[in-house]
Amino acid sequence: MAQEKGLENSDIILGKDISNVRRGLAFFSVALIYFFYCYNFMVGTFIKPTMIGEAVNGGFGFTLKQSEEIFAVMSFGTIPGTFLFGMLSTRIGKKKTLIGIALLIALTTYIPLFSPTNVMLWKAARFCTGVVLGGVFGCAMPLIADMFPAKYRGKLAATLTALFSLAMIFGGKVYGALGDANWKILMYTAIIPPIVGAILAIIFVPDDTAYTKELLEKGKETGEKISYLGMYKGKYLWIGLGTILLSGANFTAYSAFSNNATTYLVTNIGMTAAIAGAIYSLQGIGQLVGYFVWGSIADKFGRKVPLIGMALSAVFVFIYTRLGGDNITGFYLMSVLIGFAVGYSGAWGAYYTELFPSKYRALSSGMSFNGGRIVSTFAIPAIAGTASGSLGMMPIFYIAVAVFVAGTVVWAILPETLKKNKE
Repeated sequence: MAQEKGLENSDIILGKDISNVRRGLAFFSVALIYFFYCYNFMVGTFIKPTMIGEAVNGGFGFTLKQSEEIFAVMSFGTIPGTFLFGMLSTRIGKKKTLIGIALLIALTTYIPLFSPTNVMLWKAARFCTGVVLGGVFGCAMPLIADMFPAKYRGKLAATLTALFSLAMIFGGKVYGALGDANWKILMYTAIIPPIVGAILAIIFVPDDTAYTKELLEKGKETGEKISYLGMYKGKYLWIGLGTILLSGANFTAYSAFSNNATTYLVTNIGMTAAIAGAIYSLQGIGQLVGYFVWGSIADKFGRKVPLIGMALSAVFVFIYTRLGGDNITGFYLMSVLIGFAVGYSGAWGAYYTELFPSKYRALSSGMSFNGGRIVSTFAIPAIAGTASGSLGMMPIFYIAVAVFVAGTVVWAILPETLKKNKE
């Protein structure tokens, strides 16, 4: 039994001697930061009605376009943030970087409160928040990979990924309870918790400073620096491009469908907004379940097996386009199934860290995941331009189907990593 336990812990890098309770509290600390990283993306949904409200009614007097621009720059900011904090974590460690990120999330989210009606301050602050948010995935996922054996990583990565769905549910409840009049309190719900997460991380997350220095020293001995240029060499260049294309296909296909689903149901099918919203909400529930199921499958059978979910996403979206307005039950069912299928990405946090040598963990997962945003940033507006005439949203959905299929092919070509870790 002792030998078996030793084998189980052989791939744990951080905190090999800490108790399971301490390890669980360390995971909770990282998960709390990750939850409010996800939650921060929803600040726009909460504040937008106040932003575009008239000043005489307590609003900021922004135009709808201005409000969209504020949160568009935030999304763009995640791209340079991935590079910046990825490199920083290779110098000072992932724990310290994640703690700094959590505190900066709180600070940059607070900045607009100094002058809420200043649109330029909002744009600058939300861009900075985006930069900071871009570093979370690349620090949180590798930390979990360093603290737990390979056989748990898929499920734990899926748990973190699933927090986005929970953050959506939580955010809706908070917004419903507080409303537009309490927009400042809503902002504080995105400001205070990351600080709490940072404090907990200081206390419970094992320090990786020594491990980080060890990797740097090894790099100096071999003349190889831990950098993106060093990571993308030989076969890893093609693996890196493959992961970016896979993430890009995910962001593009999922957004093309989800961003237009309710509009399609109302304008093309003729449903009421209430029914369309109810159908759409079931997608979130299905996705929450899918993250855990596909994450467990990835741990047991292989990191590539969930590509079945990506292929099924294409099938289910196509069936969705074939349903008529008299088949509301069918729409409910397909919405759940689409949500469940797109949970395929739940284990990517583990998969992307394992595809590259362990010394690049601080860089590989963040770039592999957020690098896909570069693809979707250009692809999604182009796809939106295909909606026209009597076909309405249908061309967008057909393109989403094709991109899901293309992503499945890319994933099939990438290597398997679970067997390698077991060996």
